[in-house]
Amino acid sequence: MNKFSREVSVEILVGLFMFVVLIALSVFTIVLSREKLWSESYQYEFIFTEVGGLREGDGVYLRGMNVGRVKQTALEDSRVHVYVTMDVPLQLRHGYKIEIVDASMLGGKYLKIYEGPEDAPLLGENVTILGSKPVDMIAELSEAVDGLQRMIKSVESGQGTLGQLLNDDTMYNNMAVLAEDLKGIVGRVAEGQGTVGKLLTDEAVYNDASAMMANLRMVSDRIAKGESTMGKLLSEDSELYENFDATMAAARAIAEGINQGEGTLGLLVRDAKLYNETTLLVEDVRAAVDDLREASPVTSFGSVLFGAF
Repeated sequence: MNKFSREVSVEILVGLFMFVVLIALSVFTIVLSREKLWSESYQYEFIFTEVGGLREGDGVYLRGMNVGRVKQTALEDSRVHVYVTMDVPLQLRHGYKIEIVDASMLGGKYLKIYEGPEDAPLLGENVTILGSKPVDMIAELSEAVDGLQRMIKSVESGQGTLGQLLNDDTMYNNMAVLAEDLKGIVGRVAEGQGTVGKLLTDEAVYNDASAMMANLRMVSDRIAKGESTMGKLLSEDSELYENFDATMAAARAIAEGINQGEGTLGLLVRDAKLYNETTLLVEDVRAAVDDLREASPVTSFGSVLFGAF
């Protein structure tokens, strides 16, 4: 009897142990699968031309947060339908973007969702949600490496500026000559030769510059104190400004009077009849002067002739 009881107890313990193991496996399965049994979930379908290796169980990210996972992928009518389960509702607006992004350089993918600009209108119901074509990082890296190899080959063959710098001795020789010329110029400047050298080494130039700055400072001080014509123009005393303003007002009044035909100058400017008469008078005076010039030799000859008698 005791032996039977012990066997029954061992079987019960084994059964309880297996039950606990099954419960633990169920809990771990739920945790690893990221299923939330007691929370509301939202199902969405996205359509891609290709998914670049996206698999079931990959994460779904919205605003940088993991909000779901890929439930299923299916190939239908030359397109890939991706079914996702999300923990939050999705509000897509015009300008949205659904992308498949590489998780790391070692592999892996995840779905990245951009809902669109906040001021854009929402999409209508029963709208097909299209995803963007994924970027193949390996292919992009391969193209970059190919381009780098082509550039290295062109440089090695002497093409381009960099290739000529590395392969053409003429350019190197020109740079060496230029360096020697620069060294000579620097030496001449250090010795005080030339204009730049004198500016850097001759104290007389410095003294002249100091004297000129002192004179400029003195002039500016005099102007600031209101001395000289420029100082009076810039000073706070308004007498000179008022005189200048009165002069300008008088000149404006004279100009307005001339423009209105007042005075002799105004009549000359505005009265066409007076202008015509003045023109005729000038022509008559010119004709009289010409006649006088022509008659002057005859008058002189007559005076000499009759004066002799």
